Amino acid sequence: MKKIFMMLVVAGIFVGCVPSANGVAGKNVSSAPANSQAPEIIVQKVDKDDVRDIIKQEKMLAPDTTDSELSFTAVGEGIAPMNTVSTAQALALAKRAAITDAYRQLASKLYGVKVNGKDTVKDAMLRSSTITAQVNGLIKNASIIDENFNQGLYRVNVELKIDADKWKELFAY
Repeated sequence: MKKIFMMLVVAGIFVGCVPSANGVAGKNVSSAPANSQAPEIIVQKVDKDDVRDIIKQEKMLAPDTTDSELSFTAVGEGIAPMNTVSTAQALALAKRAAITDAYRQLASKLYGVKVNGKDTVKDAMLRSSTITAQVNGLIKNASIIDENFNQGLYRVNVELKIDADKWKELFAY
């Protein structure tokens, strides 16, 4: 029953775009002829707020948290390069790489990852296969909550706190 209801809601969203058979695109337009024995189907035009209310009522969204702040974490790792002048330089470069990796991971959580793939086939055989992943995003006010350096690997735990209402405004689509 819920699937049928949602299909009608989705169909109702598009009623305003395409006129019905009798030329009327609006509320409570009947799609069945008056003399038919089939049950009457009523398509109702709804707006975005109606759809949001239905989604909330049907619990299709993640449950709302009582906290007004959401927290996202990521772990970045960086390896110290072999051709450094000193151990201090190796440590600094490994830390920089770890922080950059953590920011990339936060951006992929917030904005998603764009993946492109390309296969080349010649004579019914795969000649080449290329897959690229790209992340674009802006990370501000992330803080390092933990960091350590062990055997040439620098590991950084980063946390980004954002207001829940701001999160919904920017990212919940």
